[in-house]
Amino acid sequence: MRLNPSSILTGGAALGVVALIPACAPSPFAFDPPESRPLLRDLPRYETPADPDRERQAAALVTTSGDLTLRNALAAALLRNPELRAEAWKPRLAEASRLQAGLSPNPEVGLELENFAGSGALSGTDALETTLVLSQLIELGGKRDRRIEVADRAWTVAALDYEAERLAVVTETAARFVRVLELQQRVEFAERARSLAEESRRVIDRRVQAGDVSPIDEIKARLESEAARIAADRLRRELDAARRELSAMWDETDAGFETVLGSLDEVMDVPSLDDLTERVEAHPEVQRWVSETERRRSAVALERARSVPDVNAGLGVRYINEIDDGALVGGVSIPLPLFDRNQGGILAARLGVAQALDEGRASQRELATRLVREHARLTAAFHEAESIDSSLLPAARDAYDATRRAYDEGKLPYLDVLDAQRTLFDTETQRLEVLAEYHRALVQVEGLISAPLSTLRQSDTDASGYQGDTP
Repeated sequence: MRLNPSSILTGGAALGVVALIPACAPSPFAFDPPESRPLLRDLPRYETPADPDRERQAAALVTTSGDLTLRNALAAALLRNPELRAEAWKPRLAEASRLQAGLSPNPEVGLELENFAGSGALSGTDALETTLVLSQLIELGGKRDRRIEVADRAWTVAALDYEAERLAVVTETAARFVRVLELQQRVEFAERARSLAEESRRVIDRRVQAGDVSPIDEIKARLESEAARIAADRLRRELDAARRELSAMWDETDAGFETVLGSLDEVMDVPSLDDLTERVEAHPEVQRWVSETERRRSAVALERARSVPDVNAGLGVRYINEIDDGALVGGVSIPLPLFDRNQGGILAARLGVAQALDEGRASQRELATRLVREHARLTAAFHEAESIDSSLLPAARDAYDATRRAYDEGKLPYLDVLDAQRTLFDTETQRLEVLAEYHRALVQVEGLISAPLSTLRQSDTDASGYQGDTP
């Protein structure tokens, strides 16, 4: 069997043209991540490699030993948290889907043999006709552009999901940091209470031996001393557990730090709820539903494009053995959209848009409701802390100072001094608990508005032109 050289050249050129159609595929690309929220702007960002076979990014050196600052704790969590690192792969997966969406269908090659092994004149291969055809599906209706648009929106959704997870990690790490800071100070207070109870017990022991008080007072003093020791031991165990929970945020089972550095004394006026509620819209969880709605609208356009039939075009070379000659063959096929016009796909995509709108509103309402709750906690703790600082704590200090002076002058027994000192200690403990509650609520509020409250106050100050000190 011979093929005519001119037919081969002509057919080969034609096949080459068809083969070039799917070669126009997009090259790999990189997306710019969404703009970081103010709460995350100065913190590091973990990035997965574009090539999964390449060595992963080494976590930057962040010190988590010795005395630990809040910034180092947040940086370590953002770089090493296992859940966050897993979430970081989702934008990469979306990039791969975007790459695939831009590819054209592969061409198909077919070989047909006709008129052989028959009967009579068609026996053998004398009447054999050999056809080599290269066909290509040609997408119509802008399907490829619609797929790319959907994939682009899907990447934005994945990137915002990662940003929301980063914000959640920062919020949780800060909350655990506050818990450790609170327990550190409570352990100090408990040690002071234990020392005070021990001193009270020794005084009462001496007075019992001198016959000044009943032995029952000695039993009460011993019970109080033992209760103070048990309370101190319990708080130390709670502190150890809290330190481990904080270390778990950067994937460490044992706490490598000794103490956390910070102060719970820093409080500021709480902005009004209306000023904060409007900032919920900037939360990544809200923005991801905006992008998800746009993605689903793009999916509607894609489903409508899929209702447009595609054309399958083919071009090939046919060799006729009987006359020892060849020729080109070509053909076009297109489905007739009589029954399936993708009605169900279009309807499902439209319903998905309506669902996304409701889910977005539900998500924003949930965040706003949480903000109302946390703002109430923050406001209550702020006013309670102000009341303690303005009235309770000064009164307790004055009572202790007055009792101490009266004792030095011989007007009161030492037990009255211990009682006044215990009252002062209880008031300081109450103040610590209120301040810790304030900062726990503050962490949640800042996570919901994606910005530190201090920056909001600064922007309000700049807008008003006031240049004085801020509390």
